[in-house]
Amino acid sequence: MNKTILLIILGIIGLISISACTPVQECPQLTCPICKAPNTPIVSQKAMVFTYFMDIGHGDATLIKSGETEMLIDCGKNSVGPAVVDFLKLKQVGDLEYLMITHPDSEHLGGCDDVLKAFKVHSLITNGESSELTGYTEVMAELDTEQHIIASKGNAWNIGPAEMRIIQANNGLTDSDQNSIVSKLTYGTMDILLTGDCIDKCEDTLLNNDIQSEILKVAGHGTKYATDTDFLELVKPQAAIIQTGTNSYGHPADETLDRLNQEGILIYKTDIEGDITVSLTGESYEIIT
Repeated sequence: MNKTILLIILGIIGLISISACTPVQECPQLTCPICKAPNTPIVSQKAMVFTYFMDIGHGDATLIKSGETEMLIDCGKNSVGPAVVDFLKLKQVGDLEYLMITHPDSEHLGGCDDVLKAFKVHSLITNGESSELTGYTEVMAELDTEQHIIASKGNAWNIGPAEMRIIQANNGLTDSDQNSIVSKLTYGTMDILLTGDCIDKCEDTLLNNDIQSEILKVAGHGTKYATDTDFLELVKPQAAIIQTGTNSYGHPADETLDRLNQEGILIYKTDIEGDITVSLTGESYEIIT
């Protein structure tokens, strides 16, 4: 069921309030997850781009779809691989044009072997890092080397009328999180910034790039070591999406939620909202939970 939620998280407990939206709001607006310029024309579904942030517990899995072209970014933990496959089938994915693994971390690549077994994947995009994780070995065992693309800054692919561009691919640091692929989905005047687990040092490398975006996928499931105020002031997001679930790390951290609130950014969390959909028309976006 679609609903519109203004989510303000305060301190540890959090406060949730629900606010109704008028059909058309001027941009930017911070009380409604529908951003449309006045007199925005109605766009057919064929001209729309959908980004699905999956509720898979503590991990990342994001499907971008326009028509019959799709990109999956990360696949969550190994245990949720079948659920990711089921979600893709529900969204009528046939062949999967692109599978991007932001970095070899169990919460991001674990389920990708199931995806590779279930779907023909035309291009597998990674940051080039290897890992001793069992999940990494299982993914590489399913990989046709002709499919494999090692991402570089500036690489871009079309997903329908939208473009997915690599902002940064690998910083060469010992911490795998710091080497996460960071990408930006652009359709017309609308942007979504997807950050993987890009924390502190990695985040600093982004500050000299064009990272302004209406929607921010918060790095590291809301860790306190990312989403700094300087970063937020450059991105200027109207809404932030945190993919998280039960975990022992305390994610999302109160410090991160406070920084988002101080900037007046709407917060959406998959552990509360479930699956979160962002639809883009090129001139507007809508967040659906």
